[in-house]
Amino acid sequence: MMRIVIVGGGQAGINCAQNLAKNLTEADNTEVVVLEKSSHFYHTLGAARAHVDADYAKMMFVPYDNAIPKEASKFIRIEHAVATEISPEKNEISFRKIDSNDKKSNSADKLNFDYLVLATGSTYSSPIKPDPVDYRRVATEAKLEEVRTEIEKAGKILIVGGGAVGCEMAGQIKGKYPNKTVTILEAHDELLSKNKLTDKFYAQLHAALDAMKVKVILGERLTERLAGNCFEKRTVYTDKGTPIESDIQLLCGGVKPVAELVQNMDPTMVTGQGSIKVNEQLQLDNEKYANIFALGDNNNHDTPKMAFWAADQAKFLAAELAAVVQKKQDGFSKPYPKVQTQAAIVPLGSGGVSQLPVWGGVVMGSWVTYMIKAKDFMAGMTWKNLGATPPK
Repeated sequence: MMRIVIVGGGQAGINCAQNLAKNLTEADNTEVVVLEKSSHFYHTLGAARAHVDADYAKMMFVPYDNAIPKEASKFIRIEHAVATEISPEKNEISFRKIDSNDKKSNSADKLNFDYLVLATGSTYSSPIKPDPVDYRRVATEAKLEEVRTEIEKAGKILIVGGGAVGCEMAGQIKGKYPNKTVTILEAHDELLSKNKLTDKFYAQLHAALDAMKVKVILGERLTERLAGNCFEKRTVYTDKGTPIESDIQLLCGGVKPVAELVQNMDPTMVTGQGSIKVNEQLQLDNEKYANIFALGDNNNHDTPKMAFWAADQAKFLAAELAAVVQKKQDGFSKPYPKVQTQAAIVPLGSGGVSQLPVWGGVVMGSWVTYMIKAKDFMAGMTWKNLGATPPK
């Protein structure tokens, strides 16, 4: 029997498993094992809403129980475990099981693989994503409750980082607390600078933030680096001497690819920025690792690092793996398609701005953004996709 091991059950990992469930049958004599350290799928897309809405916070944790369709559960399983080591010469991965009390096993188990898919994602300031060390649900819930309380108490809030999350955070805070002073500080010369969006999108984004009275400071960075959220009334300074007075400082930046497994296996397969080196087929960029793949936030492919594209890479790879397993093709030669038009959906309060990946990047305003994302930050869709029933 062949075996495909997927490390990580986030956007890329769970989508890869679900697409393998669609593409394979029990007759293909292939086992798929997902190693996921968390007990629940964390709905990162909704983090900004969960920072201001206690009722919404329970939507952030989606059980994996029915994520794999029943008919595919005979050959696909999700193992609550943390991967610890890759032994490429043996095609073997070591892992430690985690019990229902989130206690990690003292001893390691091993699995042989024919194909290994690394969908380890990235870390972010907690609780936008769970803490990489203490990723238990109770710990993340406690951090969400803490930051909600601090936001509610604060009169002046500084958001460090003007990517999509920083803008969404500002919009959610001003949407609920319009009288609070909110400032976004972004080191680059534009918001969402990594997304390469149209001038029309940026113009509408700034207009929407201005309408909400969000102050935006571009091209400046703090003289001291924040390690995480800071709940302290103080005046901080930028490298250009601009003073910013705030009651709390929220870190909405510092994304880091999770590449330790590859770093420990072969440091030459990790870039200076910490990403896993892959080729156009999403394989590790060395022929001797042709059966190891990396998807989503952890790789150095030039695809935008967004949930949508991580899921799309997963769908692509699942189809390729299935075709090879079923002997419909010999090996992996098809490149993952380059993204022609970038997209972004940025809710701001109950509205927002979107650029869609059609017609050269058509820009839409509040109504479309609300219907696509701002309504519930796609939580309903996530629960449905994982076969779960949302809490009342």
